[in-house]
Amino acid sequence: MTILVTNPDYDYATSYLCYYSKEIVSYAKKENIILIQLTNERLRRDIVEGIIRKKDPSFILFNGHGDKNTIYGGKVDGSEEFIIREGFNEGLLKGKLVYARACNSAASLGKKCTEDGIGCFIGYDQPFSFWTDENWVTSPLKDNTARLFLEPSNAIAMSILKGKSAKYAVDKFFQLSKKNIQRLLKDENEPGTFVKAMVLWNNMQAQKILGNSDLTLYY
Repeated sequence: MTILVTNPDYDYATSYLCYYSKEIVSYAKKENIILIQLTNERLRRDIVEGIIRKKDPSFILFNGHGDKNTIYGGKVDGSEEFIIREGFNEGLLKGKLVYARACNSAASLGKKCTEDGIGCFIGYDQPFSFWTDENWVTSPLKDNTARLFLEPSNAIAMSILKGKSAKYAVDKFFQLSKKNIQRLLKDENEPGTFVKAMVLWNNMQAQKILGNSDLTLYY
């Protein structure tokens, strides 16, 4: 089986997503899953399209920026290049198991990709947000503030790689997010506690699973 992971790393947000994807990449390699990982210079639309058509990945994890119609890849000549866009090439995702860790992409694009009910698109219909600790910006994996938000989202991809259903993966995201909210609210005197809890709650509200929620990596 083959999985595709996009990992742009050209700004603050994508840098953190890239670092936290290392856990997912490491697990895939350990389990001898064929992994295609695209980073900055290879994150171009023609390359992504070619890989999806030729390699037919069983699972696609998109990391990066997005809007309701679009998932972006890396920067080309200083501008973000879209790699998937509704009305242009969303048909590439039909019938596939996809997790888009990209803002707003489930609002319209994800619906279009799963309108036949065959594939599954996990994503967010509002911004996916996370806080960071500026003391750890050069070592994101040691940033316990960012971990509050990114560990639950990582659990979606990790659950899928372990053969769990899309529904199970999203339920795991909710469980870990709720656990982190409860932990934060127990320490209500810590600065920023309620705002962090609210961001976690907003991510939960934005999380959507579209199409066949019983889909697994192993079909």
